Amino acid sequence: MIRIYKSSEGPSSLEHKTSWNCEDVNSRLMKDQHGKCYLCERRIVTDFQVEHLKSCNANPDKAYQWSNLLWACSYCNQKKSDSFDCILNPIECDVENSIFQKIDFPKSFVIFRSEGDPTIESEATVELLKRIFNGLGKYRKLREQQLYDYTKARITSFQALCLSWLNNESEELRNAIIEELDIRSEFLGFKYWIIRSNYRLLSTFSSFIIWNKSK
Repeated sequence: MIRIYKSSEGPSSLEHKTSWNCEDVNSRLMKDQHGKCYLCERRIVTDFQVEHLKSCNANPDKAYQWSNLLWACSYCNQKKSDSFDCILNPIECDVENSIFQKIDFPKSFVIFRSEGDPTIESEATVELLKRIFNGLGKYRKLREQQLYDYTKARITSFQALCLSWLNNESEELRNAIIEELDIRSEFLGFKYWIIRSNYRLLSTFSSFIIWNKSK
């Protein structure tokens, strides 16, 4: 999960307050979020939903508020539901700095924790991300396991790419890592912390992990 930049003005259909799930709303959110779910950072093909950062039930006045609408996959939207109204606002917060994000491969567990002094918002975000990637029970349910396996495969591939570059700083490998750090790429929150974990990686690729400072 990382920071998101949204267009300053919402689509015109929101002014009529007939539906927040209009084509122009989905199209704008898809463009602003580079086709990715704002929570799990997977690219969404057809399984997308307009999600309310602050739930409609608790905040009916924000139902058609452009700043309250984000793009999510149905899996993450269901996990969040109305239970996490106080998570960090990815439009206002550098989430990738505030939340440590890493896969513990031996334990098959995804680690999230607040950086610095925890707040109600950061702790709620940590809890939601844990539910998304780890589930609630001792064993993951099928969809939870599928997400973990998908995430693990891609982060394993990225780590292998970084290790190859550390062993051989070729231009080809450097360009491959830069491509993996493009704003359109998946799981940038995890990749951000991998880059930060190694001095050589950080000194070479620091300018490619500042998506939240690009505007």
